[in-house]
Amino acid sequence: MINKLILTFILLATLLNAIDKGDIIKLYKDKNYRKTCLKAGDLYQKYKSDEEFLNIYAYSCLKEDMINRTILPIIKLYKTPESRENAAYYATILYQKKLLYHALVDDVDISYVNLPKTKYILSIIFNKFVSGDYNYKNGAYWFNDDDNGELSYKLSVETHQKTKKIFLRTYKNGKIVKIRTYW
Repeated sequence: MINKLILTFILLATLLNAIDKGDIIKLYKDKNYRKTCLKAGDLYQKYKSDEEFLNIYAYSCLKEDMINRTILPIIKLYKTPESRENAAYYATILYQKKLLYHALVDDVDISYVNLPKTKYILSIIFNKFVSGDYNYKNGAYWFNDDDNGELSYKLSVETHQKTKKIFLRTYKNGKIVKIRTYW
């Protein structure tokens, strides 16, 4: 009797926690990008041939600066021109992140690299870094916003949990408003 109750409880808990593509789309439409990215990762095997799902997955991960999670969708986005374009966009940003990490952690010159430009913040910082459009002081690279001067960015390498990571801090009028971490 107790085994049946436990089994029933486990089955009920599993059904209540089940999530499907409709739930992912709702999270996405509600702009809950972090949860969309994480939950879509759990459902990847089930929907790995569904390009709508894959685009939602990759875009949500990008919106949350979880760039490494775009790898799986990038691989599978190839059936339509729009999906190929999106895959190239996500791959460009991923590649820029990896090159920037390589340059900063391993002190490698990447000034010769010419990649497409995007409006994604890491892409903007990458292009400024490659072109030398920064100030270097106290072990960090400082970038100014071209538009209005209110925003600035500090790019540094720091060891966190025994791993070297890139920290990109966004400042507005001298105060930190966002911290992004990449590796």
